Amino acid sequence: MGTIAQQFESGGQSSDKGIFNNLVMLARVDGTVDDTEQDLLNRIAHRLSLTDEQVSEILENPNNYPMIPPSGKEDRIERFVQFIEMICIDGVIDAKEEKLANKYGIALGYKSEQVIELEAIIIDKLKAGVEANEIIASLM
Repeated sequence: MGTIAQQFESGGQSSDKGIFNNLVMLARVDGTVDDTEQDLLNRIAHRLSLTDEQVSEILENPNNYPMIPPSGKEDRIERFVQFIEMICIDGVIDAKEEKLANKYGIALGYKSEQVIELEAIIIDKLKAGVEANEIIASLM
């Protein structure tokens, strides 16, 4: 069931680790984590205030970190944008990555049709060079 520290962490910390773990799984699903994916993972880990030790623990023990979906609309949109950004970051959207991102979108509480619609909008905006925070704002 994880370490003692994991058992006493806040819900927010646990949720952030779960989300980061999901991003790691998306990056790994095609068999490799390339430099652009690793850079995005590093930026998100920093944004989530995860320490190097926490990141290492997540990478070594991914099954200890289930997704805990955020309850707020903005947080759910932000997480889904991060998932789509991860599958697009290397310039190739692998079918396995897309399937997993869609699964995560449903786990965030979106219906299948919403996931497909949001994914298309987000991908178009990312290809147009729109920053993630602007995408999130536009979807609110």
